[in-house]
Amino acid sequence: MTGAALEQREAELLVEARLGRRPQDMLEAAVVLEAWAGLPAQAALAAARGMMPDLPAHPQSSVGQLPARASRQGTLLEGSALVVTVIAIACWAAPLTSSLGVRTVEHALMLALPMTLALQWALRARYLDRSDGPALLAARAPELALGTGVLVGTLALVLGVAGAVAGLLTVTWTGGTILVHRRWAAVYGALVLLATPAMILGLPALIVLGVTAAVTVMGVALALHGRTAPDGRSPGRWQRAVTAGLIGAGLGLMLVLDDTVSWTDGAVPAVALVPSTVAAFWGGYHLRHLERAIPGALSGVAASEPARRGLAWPPLRVLLGAAARLLALCGALSFALLALTPWLGESSRSAGVLAGFALFALATVLVSLLEAMGRGGWSLAAVACAAASEAALRVSDADRFPGIGLVAGGAVAIVLVLPAVVAMLSRPASTLATALWIR
Repeated sequence: MTGAALEQREAELLVEARLGRRPQDMLEAAVVLEAWAGLPAQAALAAARGMMPDLPAHPQSSVGQLPARASRQGTLLEGSALVVTVIAIACWAAPLTSSLGVRTVEHALMLALPMTLALQWALRARYLDRSDGPALLAARAPELALGTGVLVGTLALVLGVAGAVAGLLTVTWTGGTILVHRRWAAVYGALVLLATPAMILGLPALIVLGVTAAVTVMGVALALHGRTAPDGRSPGRWQRAVTAGLIGAGLGLMLVLDDTVSWTDGAVPAVALVPSTVAAFWGGYHLRHLERAIPGALSGVAASEPARRGLAWPPLRVLLGAAARLLALCGALSFALLALTPWLGESSRSAGVLAGFALFALATVLVSLLEAMGRGGWSLAAVACAAASEAALRVSDADRFPGIGLVAGGAVAIVLVLPAVVAMLSRPASTLATALWIR
């Protein structure tokens, strides 16, 4: 049964079966129709409107079951592959710099990081966050291939070698996001690891990078091959995808606007990302408990009980747990990294860079959560203010320490986003349910 073929009577039976009773209001019915029948938001609302009686019924508590816990299968593998990939890519800095020059690689990274994050966020909002996202994305395979060629070719034509490197890095990293989402994380990690010794052994870095990007594109094609979406399913809204892309671009700018952090200084700057990368993965994964904490806070609460719709602690406890895990693990790993200073080089002595990456990781997790709850505009404004504060520091004559831009930008983003996240999680009955499930 698909959304396109769903009749009014079938819709009523589906809603009653999932709730264990008749729906109390139009929004409640629309949530079920979108989640279980695959109807787009407007169609779900229209169908739910037809179920409502002329006179409102006495409100009842839901007797539906809470959603099952999300499967953790493959999560450890994905996280391990991500960390290995970050470390391996960090090893590319030295051979790329020695082969192509510091300025070329520097300009390439300043383009590649914002473009990659923009594409990753847009893809997640448009396709990858949806259950049928990979199948919907597979239907766009010709457009993906054409866009890949246009991106690399245009950048190479306009900016020369720096543009070509930026395009190839963007294709490799963005394609890796799709591979990890399709549980091909081990394949992506192996691909990056194979490219690393090739660069270190002196093979032409640009050729190795081009081959890596090409193989990544072929891997994406194989990962998506044969996927078909059911009729009536549609990708995420373009408006949300554009907003998410702009948020990703802003986060990428935050990484490159801090001129006290040099991305071409060997492997050290990228290795400094490892503590925040691992910690952000753990903290972000803990937020999956919101899938049960939010409906659990509302379970058995009738819509007519305003006293029961106030402050909700279970979702807030999940948020605090995620933040505590992120900061604690990031601090421990950063301390261990500083202890390895004699092997990593003098620049790793700066605790400011590690603190900046930690704040950036926390800001990214909070911004991502707020955007997922339907507040993309607020998230975009916060990231824009954070990037603007880094840009102001970059052009100012103030005394600066390594990582000051990341520290300032991350702090600004956290201060602007955290109150909104807390407000939405603390009162899920009045704001969060609609924002999460009807988009």
